[in-house]
Amino acid sequence: MTFLAVDIGGTKVALALVSDDGQILAKHQQPSDPAGPASLVETIAAFAAGYSFQAIGVCVPAVLEPDTDRILWTPNLAGWQDVPLRDLLQDRLGCPTFIEYDGHAAVLGEWWQGAGRGYRSVASVIIGTGIGGGFVIGGRLWRGRDRLAGAVDWFPVYGPAGLDHWENLASGPAIARRARQLIETGQSSTLSASTLTAKDVFDAARQGDALAARVVEEATVLIGQGVAGIISLANPEIVVLGGSVGQQGDVLLPTVREIARRWAQPISGRELPIVSSALGEEAGLLGAAYAASLRLQSGE
Repeated sequence: MTFLAVDIGGTKVALALVSDDGQILAKHQQPSDPAGPASLVETIAAFAAGYSFQAIGVCVPAVLEPDTDRILWTPNLAGWQDVPLRDLLQDRLGCPTFIEYDGHAAVLGEWWQGAGRGYRSVASVIIGTGIGGGFVIGGRLWRGRDRLAGAVDWFPVYGPAGLDHWENLASGPAIARRARQLIETGQSSTLSASTLTAKDVFDAARQGDALAARVVEEATVLIGQGVAGIISLANPEIVVLGGSVGQQGDVLLPTVREIARRWAQPISGRELPIVSSALGEEAGLLGAAYAASLRLQSGE
């Protein structure tokens, strides 16, 4: 079987044709479309033309209606409230369609084809434009009552200015914002406050910029604290960090591992692998395809 996979993110949309053994047969990526859902449906239809597939899997950073897949709320996507995307795609392409919260798709992708392969309990944390998470527990995706299990972005964490949500302190935009704040106080840096991204901060830290190194150190401690909470809650066999920030493993992982093991439940944190994603930006695509395969087989 072959699946059409769609990963809708805060800054980009990726589409792929995925085989049932996890091979990406074709792929397209573009910036997120500010025109909204109807325009995206046409983009998906244009990509799909000429391909044969049995189902469509879509992942999106959204609150979904449990039984219908209707998109109820997307805090990081403007104009996506109360959207029947599943119905729109089924009507347009005449194919079974399944929508998943992006954190759930990412952990399914890692479990199926990535760093979580071979484990029965996997925790995944996506740190990029926002922060999201997902859990496979005992060989099954944990969705939760409202399909929101894994919304770790709402964890309360102490940052430089006090208590805040984890996403507001450790996501890509939060890291760039913190660097900008320090630059604007007059501290010396090779970074430019006007065009700053989290990637710029990590790159500058690697090159020895003291301000960037300070910001990265703060971020890694905050990420480690959040990961410690996840370890204590879920007692997973492995934690996988993905997203544009989570992929900065050479800079992140030593401190994240140290902080997580210091603060996590000691038995749960003992000898626990904490790794960067093996799939990178393709985790969501593969997870969306795998979710569609599982749900198609189960008759959902």
